[in-house]
Amino acid sequence: MVWKYVKQLETEENINDFECLVRYSFPEDFRKCVKNYNGGRPSKRAFDTDRRKERELKSLLSFNKGDRETVWKIHDWNSNELADRYIAFAIDNFGNLICFDANNDKVVFLDLESSCFEKVADTFSAFLDCLYD
Repeated sequence: MVWKYVKQLETEENINDFECLVRYSFPEDFRKCVKNYNGGRPSKRAFDTDRRKERELKSLLSFNKGDRETVWKIHDWNSNELADRYIAFAIDNFGNLICFDANNDKVVFLDLESSCFEKVADTFSAFLDCLYD
């Protein structure tokens, strides 16, 4: 998979600081991905949920505080919907969120219009593996 528009991670401490803020430790495969592809857009972007086919990933959220679409801003803007259980790490073209379920590390999709969560994958690596053109 090719990644475009990657933003160099300013410091790994940004990941650690965000983990402290949300009281959640990211899975190691996700941390490794962020170190290499922070804020990036993968060439394979479509994915299916347990309720709908062909959702589309826009990009990973950046951990750099000064970037446009960041985990920091999304957490602030959507704290009611996320309810300390869901940790957003990516976004689609409509502003919907792809999140970790903090209770079990599964990847879920949050449709902000309906406030409905849809299961995507059991792990972050499985999420990346399920992306298609």
